[in-house]
Amino acid sequence: MVSLGIESANPQILARHKSGVSLDVVRATVKQIQTAGLRAKGLFMMGLPGETEESIRQTSDFIISLGLDDMNMSKFTPFPGAPLWPTIKEEGDFNEDWRLMNCLNFVFIPNGIASKERLDLLYNKHVKRFYSDHEWRRKFRRRLWQHRKSLAYLIHHLPSFWLAKRRFDPGRW
Repeated sequence: MVSLGIESANPQILARHKSGVSLDVVRATVKQIQTAGLRAKGLFMMGLPGETEESIRQTSDFIISLGLDDMNMSKFTPFPGAPLWPTIKEEGDFNEDWRLMNCLNFVFIPNGIASKERLDLLYNKHVKRFYSDHEWRRKFRRRLWQHRKSLAYLIHHLPSFWLAKRRFDPGRW
């Protein structure tokens, strides 16, 4: 599997945080990886400074359109020494509790998002959308068949999967 640090599909956010990245090049790269018989995984970040509900929707739509084999959406966490650190408090609300700074919690809420609860809701909606996508599920079923031993692993860990499914239940949005 080849992992690509794409971060966002919003041109303004990309220009600010990941200069030189073109969405057309990302799309072509994913296609090349998959044409070569490899799996493509996209690495994304939610809650970057400048993020809005619209930019999150753009990123979610882009991710679905790429036909990725897997995806990881991290929760943006500013750390001391990062280029954004000196101005982070001007960009939104920042909780400096070090125990929460692990990319699994939103400790920074950009000015364009109403609240942490709203950002958590958008995150859950996005992750659920990706893993509910018909194309992703088709690829997943094919991989399970190709790797039958993985099916035994899945069955063994089914209770954990059901707990995760309940956590990302669309009824909670």
